Amino acid sequence: MLQCQTPIGGGIPVKFKKDILPLISLFALALPTAALADDVQVLDEISVTASRVETKTKEAPVTINIIDEDELDTVKFVDSEKELLQRIPGASMIRNLRIPMGSKNYTVNLIDGMSVNTFGSGVQSFANDTSSLDIKRIEILRGPSSVLYGSNAIGGVINVITRDAPLEPEYKVWGEGGQYSRKRGGASAAGTVNGFGYFVDTNFLDSDNWQDRSRNDRRAISSKITKDLTDNSLVTLRAEYLDVLLENPGTLTQAQFDADWSQAGVTDAYNDEQRLTLSGTYEVALTDKSELKVAYSLRDHVEAGPPSYSASGAFGDNHVANQNLIATYRHDFDFYRSRAIFGIDLQKSASDDKTYNGRTDDSGIDSRWGITAKVKSPFVQFEISPLEKLRLTMGARHDSVKYNAIEKTGTGDAQSHYSNVTRKIGATWQLDDSNNLWAGFSEGFVVPSRTYLFTTSRYIPNPNLQPERAENWEAGLRGRLFNKRMKYDLALYHTTMRDFVVIKDQAGQDGVTNVGKVEFKGVEASGAYLATDYLKFAGAYTYARNKFIDYIDGATDYSGNDLSSSPKHHVNLRATWMPLENLELELAWNKISNYFTHDNNDADPDGKASRPGIFTLRASYDMGPWSFWGHAHNLLNTKYAERVSYSTSGGGSRSYTSGEGLNIYAGLSYNW
Repeated sequence: MLQCQTPIGGGIPVKFKKDILPLISLFALALPTAALADDVQVLDEISVTASRVETKTKEAPVTINIIDEDELDTVKFVDSEKELLQRIPGASMIRNLRIPMGSKNYTVNLIDGMSVNTFGSGVQSFANDTSSLDIKRIEILRGPSSVLYGSNAIGGVINVITRDAPLEPEYKVWGEGGQYSRKRGGASAAGTVNGFGYFVDTNFLDSDNWQDRSRNDRRAISSKITKDLTDNSLVTLRAEYLDVLLENPGTLTQAQFDADWSQAGVTDAYNDEQRLTLSGTYEVALTDKSELKVAYSLRDHVEAGPPSYSASGAFGDNHVANQNLIATYRHDFDFYRSRAIFGIDLQKSASDDKTYNGRTDDSGIDSRWGITAKVKSPFVQFEISPLEKLRLTMGARHDSVKYNAIEKTGTGDAQSHYSNVTRKIGATWQLDDSNNLWAGFSEGFVVPSRTYLFTTSRYIPNPNLQPERAENWEAGLRGRLFNKRMKYDLALYHTTMRDFVVIKDQAGQDGVTNVGKVEFKGVEASGAYLATDYLKFAGAYTYARNKFIDYIDGATDYSGNDLSSSPKHHVNLRATWMPLENLELELAWNKISNYFTHDNNDADPDGKASRPGIFTLRASYDMGPWSFWGHAHNLLNTKYAERVSYSTSGGGSRSYTSGEGLNIYAGLSYNW
C-alpha cells in the first residue's frame, strides 16, 4: 500500500501559492493520465494503536497514519523528526504532534505499545529511541489520546512496531557512505528454528554532519525471540541496547548566521546516552471471542552532558529506570458486533538527576534529586454497531500519579499527587465500501514534568503546578477514489487547553506557573495517487491556527496572539517516477509558511521568520539480492534555518537553528 499523503490548497497566501505552484501543476497534469485498472486490490489497514488491540483503521474515529516498511525503506531515516515525520500532517516544527512546544512533552512515545519516555520527562525523541533498522511500521495517532495512553497524549501517540521473525531464514548486510565522513552499516539475521522465531540486528552510524560540532555516533543491537506455547498463545521477548553520542552546535546569532550558517554557536555541548530496553509479552486467545495480553518493559537510560541552550548552562547527569506493565483483555459479544476492552496501565520510574556548577563533571555538584513517579491507570473501551454502517466507540480512564522527590544534598523534599478521569466518544459511518466519515470528542491532560515541579536550575520550580487539560472535537473523511488508485484522509480539529504551563517573570526571575487558555485548531490532509504504473504522487498538508486565548504576563497581554514557531501552513509533496522495473526516483519538497518568533507577536522588529522550500532527491535500485540507493538532502543547497526565535533580554535579538546544507550519500545491501 502507499502510506503517503496528499495536500489541499485552500486559504494559502499569494506568496506561498507562488512557491508551490510548480509542483501543484505537476500533480494536476498527471491526473488525466491515470490508468484506472479494475483489478487493483486494496486490503483494509489494521492498527493496534487506535484501540490497543487489532482494529480496522476505517472503523477508528481518530486521525491515524501508518508508515509501512516500504516508506521506511525509502527514507532510511537517522533523524525521524527531520526526515520522516515531515511526511505526515500534524507534525509541528518543534517536536510534538500538533503543539509547537519544544520544552514540554505532548506526544507519547511507545515501542510495541509500551512506554519509552520516563514518566514526567519533558524530552521528546520520537522514533529515535529505537534502532531504525528494527522497525516494521510506525503508527501515529494525532490529537488527544489520553483515554488509552494517559498523560502527555494531547498532541498524539507514536507507536513503533518492531519486526517479527519470518518462517524462512533471512540475512542482510549493508553499508552506506557519503559526505562529512558519513559511515553507516549493519547486519541482521531472522528466521524460525525448532518453533522459535528470532530476529537479530546490529548497526552503527559515524557522521560529522554538515554543521560544525554536530557529530552523530550511534551503536545499536537488538534481538527478538518468539515462541508459540500452544496453538492459542504466544510469548515474545525483546532486548535492545543503544549507545548514542550527539554533539549539539546550539543556536547562532544573526551575525553568525549571515556570515557562516555552518558554524557552531556553542563549542562544548553534547549528549552522551546509553539506553537498555528489555521487554516481554504474553498473548493468549482464551476463547474464539476473547483474548488476554500482558506486556512488561524495562528501560534503563543514562544521559550526561552540558546543554546547548546557553554557554552558561550547567553540566547535567541523569540516570532513569522506567518500568511499564500493561494488561489488556478483549471480549467480543454476539449482539451488534460489539466488543469491550478492559485494561490497566502501570508505570514506575526512578530517576537520579545531578546538576553541576559548571559545564564539566568535575565542577562540583550544585543539586542532586532522586525522584520516583508511580502511575496507576485502569481503562475501558466499548465498541458497538447498532446499524450495519455505523460504529460507535466510547471509553474512559482514571489516572493516579504520585511524585516523590528528595533533594539529596539536604535542602528538602517534595511530593505531588494528581488524579484525573478522561473520556471519549466517537462514531464512524461507512459511506460505501471504500469511504467513511467519522467524528469524535476526546479529553486529554498533561501532568507537569519533574523538571518544572522540582529540579529546574534555569527557572523557579513550582511543586504546586496543576495539570494541563484539553477538550478536543474532530471530524474527518477518508477512503479511496478512482478505482482505489487514490487514497485520501481529511480531518478537522479544534482543541482547547486550560491551565497552560508557561515560564513567567516573577520578581526578576523566571518561574513556572499555570496561565489561562490556549486554542489549537486546523485542517490536516494526506493522500497518495497512483497516476500510472510508473508514476505516483503523494503529499501532506497542515493548516494550523494556534492562539493564546487567555494569557497575561505582567504588563503584556498575549491573549489573541499566535504561539511562536507556529506556521499556519505546512506542505510536503512527493513525486515518484519508476522509469525501469526496479528503479525508483523520489523528489520531495517540504515548505512551511511564515511564523512569529516570539509569543509577543510584536516583539521582533523584523517581523515573521520565513523558511524556503527544501528539495530532497532519493533513488533506489533493486537487482536480485542486491539493492542500491542514493540520497541528496537539500538538493539545491538552499540556506535556511530550521527555526528562528527572538529573545527580549539584552535589548532583544534573534537566534537561528541552522538547517542542513547539501548532503549526499549512497549505500548498498545484500539480502539472502
